[in-house]
Amino acid sequence: MNATYDAVVVGAGYIGCSVAYHLASAGLRTALLDRATVGAGASGANYGNVQVQDAELKWSLPMTVAGYQRCERLEEELGCSVGYRRKGCLLIIESESQWRTVADRLPALNAAGIHPELVPREQLPELEPLLECRDLRGACYNPHEGQVDPFKFLWAYVRRGLQCGLDLHVHTEVTGFDVMGGRVQGLQTNRGTFSSHVVVLTSGPWTPQLGKTLGRNWHIPHQYEQVMVTEPSELRLNNYLVSAAFFEEVEKEATPDRDSAILAITQTAEGHFLLGSAGGVVESLDNHATPAGLVSLAAMTRRYLPTVSRLRVRRGWAAPVAFSVDGVPFLGPVVGIEGLILATAFGPTVVITPLIGTTIAQLVTTGRTDLDLAPFSPDREIAVVH
Repeated sequence: MNATYDAVVVGAGYIGCSVAYHLASAGLRTALLDRATVGAGASGANYGNVQVQDAELKWSLPMTVAGYQRCERLEEELGCSVGYRRKGCLLIIESESQWRTVADRLPALNAAGIHPELVPREQLPELEPLLECRDLRGACYNPHEGQVDPFKFLWAYVRRGLQCGLDLHVHTEVTGFDVMGGRVQGLQTNRGTFSSHVVVLTSGPWTPQLGKTLGRNWHIPHQYEQVMVTEPSELRLNNYLVSAAFFEEVEKEATPDRDSAILAITQTAEGHFLLGSAGGVVESLDNHATPAGLVSLAAMTRRYLPTVSRLRVRRGWAAPVAFSVDGVPFLGPVVGIEGLILATAFGPTVVITPLIGTTIAQLVTTGRTDLDLAPFSPDREIAVVH
């Protein structure tokens, strides 16, 4: 095939589906491409949590707050249910150093209008009766977070996009780009050529590979994350549980044991427990769960949620998840290749998904954005967080 579009979006995850919908709704003839299918990567393996209190503080916090406000009216905007519900978050603290790290974050969060509360161990049973608290120092509690159904969320954007004229091309893998005179002209795929003066890469961990075909060396590593899902249960988890150990990484590129587990547990509206996550920074883009990783997740569940550990596991999954070394996403136009835009390597993603779609549509249609993109430039000098 040889098709011409006003804009082509590569990667049908959270961000890609939102961007494609917003471009199509702005009147642009838009194509959404994915090497597999909608939600086949990290977005489909995601919990759907609308996370707020773990935002990167220096540059991403205003974006997170604005995104959260959009999520509050998301179903009204899309005209359908995405399974949105309010849900609290307990950031589990196991040591004095973690307590200090989390406490040091609170002034910035408070100034942005986010007001989590440090809770000592003695108060945790009231907030989360299923949690084994004996070895914990406490937690940071934010009742004002949320959760969506990932697939309802993704397909809501796709369906609305299709209504606006969006073309969806699955199992379509990008093999190269057409660039002439410093401007993108389109791209080649295993299914033919797509001509366009605007290409948006929302391709997560596959972005560095695509960059190499352009002579770019975007440093976007990825983690190999694994999750187990249980049978539905009448047990009820009140909050999303995540470990403050995530903030303790001395260097984000330090590679932990691929199969080690760090607490990240939630429950779906249907009662399934999602038990994660296991894995470290890897080179492979494999998406197969490992037996050792699943064993590690089971041991973690027995430690923190002993009653949940008695449930049967229905399946496990894994996915490569892109991140940035400085904790700041790659968002904005690429210098030297006019028309090429990156939107990838976000931290908490669900919460900013509606905002990023609007931002990219503004950039493409008007050349400006309400959000200052300078700190997120794909061409910035990366500083490692210590």
